Amino acid sequence: MTVSPQGMSIQSLYRLYRDGSLTINRQYQRKLVWTVAEKQKLIDSLLKDYPLPLFLLAEKPGDGVGKPVTYEVIDGMQRLNAIFSYIEHGFLLDGRCFDINEFARARQAADRHEFTAYPRDVPRLPAQECADMLDYQLAVTIFPGEQATRITDVFGRINSGGRQLSDQERRQAGVLSPFAELVRTLAAEIRGDVSRETLLLSEMPEISIETSRNPHGYALKAEDIFWCFQGILRTGDLRESDDEQAIADICASILYGSPVEASGDFLNQLYASNMGEYQKVSQRLAAFGKDRLAYEVKTVFSTIRSVIEAYDPSRFCFRSTVYPKPTSNAQKSPFFAVFMAFHELMFKESMTPAKDDKIMVALKDLANRIEIGQKHIRSDDRQNNIKVTKGLIRDQFTAADVAALSHGPGMIFDFENSIRRSRTETARYEFKQGLLRLDGTRQQDPGMLRTILQTICGIANTGPDVDGFLYVGIADKPADAKRVATLDGITPITFDHVEIVGIGREALKMGIAIDKYLGVIANYITTADLSDPLKTNVLTSLDVIAYKGLEIVRIRVPRQSQPSFLGQECYLRVGSSTIKATGPQIAAVSKLFSLKAAA
Repeated sequence: MTVSPQGMSIQSLYRLYRDGSLTINRQYQRKLVWTVAEKQKLIDSLLKDYPLPLFLLAEKPGDGVGKPVTYEVIDGMQRLNAIFSYIEHGFLLDGRCFDINEFARARQAADRHEFTAYPRDVPRLPAQECADMLDYQLAVTIFPGEQATRITDVFGRINSGGRQLSDQERRQAGVLSPFAELVRTLAAEIRGDVSRETLLLSEMPEISIETSRNPHGYALKAEDIFWCFQGILRTGDLRESDDEQAIADICASILYGSPVEASGDFLNQLYASNMGEYQKVSQRLAAFGKDRLAYEVKTVFSTIRSVIEAYDPSRFCFRSTVYPKPTSNAQKSPFFAVFMAFHELMFKESMTPAKDDKIMVALKDLANRIEIGQKHIRSDDRQNNIKVTKGLIRDQFTAADVAALSHGPGMIFDFENSIRRSRTETARYEFKQGLLRLDGTRQQDPGMLRTILQTICGIANTGPDVDGFLYVGIADKPADAKRVATLDGITPITFDHVEIVGIGREALKMGIAIDKYLGVIANYITTADLSDPLKTNVLTSLDVIAYKGLEIVRIRVPRQSQPSFLGQECYLRVGSSTIKATGPQIAAVSKLFSLKAAA
């Protein structure tokens, strides 16, 4: 096997980038983290014709039918993003931008609105410098990437000693243990940068994080992410993946049954396959159950967030509560104590919060009531902190079924992430504002329930890999949300790219309770000619969730093992639209499911 470096021009790599041939595997690649200054320094090096370190790509073969050859970026993701970002007017260098009129492919991408070009009054890089940059030969090694484990091993070897990686990123590099995978997934869900495992390099900004002081045009703002919004971590800590370290600490403590030692050395052992703690945590996770642990962690996180926001939705509420004095210090230790106290009360003692405001009052000045700092990282000290915290808040909890939280406070992150995923996975998600017309009559739309059935069928036929969702009570068009606000006198809640309007306003107009409103949908599905097992699967997955005072119907469309039909008709999703399938399209859907069954 030959893995000798070869020269590839920047314009050749840009072609692969815009053709969708450069991919990123999130199982081991971190998010985009370079600052604008770091990107500018790289472009400056290019323009000065300085050499750059090697880029490493793994060639993923196509299927010879429709799936093309792709190249997974193993080393060089941040640098490639910096180069392409400069070409596509993501930042300036010395007050100048790249002149896209000197590069047809970039100009065509701008014409397709794939990026927004700077106004003409922004100085452009001279034509010769643009040409020299495009002709610059990057040293690229491409090796066969048929074996996923081999790619992961290569990535780990390259990055395990990397100076630019944080401690947690070095731990994660090249490690695909069940524990490491769970931590990575949970951390992404709490941050909100959820996505498919494999993304195009061009899609990485959609799941990457920027700060207000260092904007890149990324979708997520560090200051708005739970960790930073509440002052538990600083934005710089998030960039260093300290949130993943906190999740690893929490998960290990739950699995071990008591707080683990809060040291980097102990966490290192959880990720090193030659260490006893690595084997121990893997065994404990297998016994506890990966899904169970994920559910408990997300439920506690969502419940804590709900308690905080019900008390005071403003920024830094948690930090200013547990440490009332003015400070910019992160509050990691107090949060760990609060999280574990909530977890023990909820999942060991079967209790749920009863008085949100009094819980926060009880947590006043918590940081000065517990032992924190480098001298208090031992398990015993941390357990005492949890006992103190439980003692402060226990009276504000009541005996109740924790499962009830899955309809509201316990699923905030899941609900928000579902909406975020819909940005890049449009075929698997659909939003409807409601069942009533928006023409002023407020009569039930006779075609809406049939449309919902067609959409369910179309989502089910998207493929056998993952579930899909249809939400009633969410407007995906600003005009619809504005009309609802006018007709029903409510204030929509803006989240990401949608407007949440709820169904309570329609239930009121219809003169029925929320459960009866859900019953209207359930009864229509029950009597419809939707094929089984899809019909049964959907009926058992209907739910009403509460989000910031509004109720939304969630229709989960569980993954299917065979094509689904509505009567004699088959429906498909094309982007965010639902269409009736033709004969050849039905054959293609059948082949999609049969290939999965044979795999």
